[in-house]
Amino acid sequence: MAPFSTLTQAAAQRPDNIRHRNLRKHLLTRWASLMGAAVHFLFIPLFWVLDHSLLALINVISVAMWLGAYLANQHGEQDRAVYLITTEAYCHAIIATVILGTSAGFHFYLLTLSCWAAVTHSVKWVALVLGLMGMLIFLFLEFPLSQMFPLESGPGFPLMLATLNLSCALFTMVGFAMLARHVYETQEETLTSMATRDALTGLHNRRFAGEYLRQLSGDRQDGTNTPYSLALIDIDHFKLINDKHGHKVGDQCLIQISDLLVRHFRRSDVLCRWGGEEFLLIFPGADLNEILPVLEGFQERLRSLPIMHNGDVISLTVSVGVTSHTPGMHYDLLINRADHLLYRAKAEGRDRIISDGSEEQVPPPL
Repeated sequence: MAPFSTLTQAAAQRPDNIRHRNLRKHLLTRWASLMGAAVHFLFIPLFWVLDHSLLALINVISVAMWLGAYLANQHGEQDRAVYLITTEAYCHAIIATVILGTSAGFHFYLLTLSCWAAVTHSVKWVALVLGLMGMLIFLFLEFPLSQMFPLESGPGFPLMLATLNLSCALFTMVGFAMLARHVYETQEETLTSMATRDALTGLHNRRFAGEYLRQLSGDRQDGTNTPYSLALIDIDHFKLINDKHGHKVGDQCLIQISDLLVRHFRRSDVLCRWGGEEFLLIFPGADLNEILPVLEGFQERLRSLPIMHNGDVISLTVSVGVTSHTPGMHYDLLINRADHLLYRAKAEGRDRIISDGSEEQVPPPL
């Protein structure tokens, strides 16, 4: 298991010059600029065929501006990208409406671009001004201008184009809303995972374990609880490994054990890095009779997976304290009991499991 890999996928798509707080706006601007360039490119042959060479030329310029916005956004100049897009969109809507009339429906795209501008500029009041400006231009083109200066559809232009443009604008608006929702939810999930996962191993962290145990222990409004067992695992002689081979090797040991934990235990088991070289394992719905053989199997697999470093063989073993929850017991007391059993396992020779009411389980002879 690559450490923390599931949480870094979104960050891997982020250019180095984009701050985390601007990632949402950066993604929205990136996709908007690419979609805008593609739409304007498709209009070039349409205008050319319909003998509107001026509009075809304007669309060539528009494609260049949208691609320029994309490049500016990729280089971290997001506000410049917003200015390029809004300038092109607002001016283009005015020119197309003056030439073709409101019946062509090109001003409908202002509805989508106004909403987009209102959420992408880094300065809130500027974003508000840009959004309102787009709406005011739309209203001016739709009502006062068309009444003062009736603008008929340009020669040879399909009258149904207004319906097509309105449909495209509305579909684009819905698409933009869904994209915004996806970006916001994805980043929210990533931030939540970062707050509840250990950065080195990718396992759940102590904060998540405490909240999960609170729920299992019956601290819920319905008063119900789920039986579970709990194990504290400590890597034997971990300080000696760090002192002799360095912290990088120590980190490698933590990662290898975490990887084995994920592969060995059930998906329903909650695996946490408790702190330092300690791991807390929570087994919902399982008693000691079910858990002990699985823990023994984990120890055996770990003994067979030493780490090689500069010709040295670093054998990994763990000591384990395991206990089961009893009704009415607070999870803090349960953790303390598991910690006491872990202390016994280490005091009695390490590389063994000590559980409630059981004799020490001595590892097989080497």
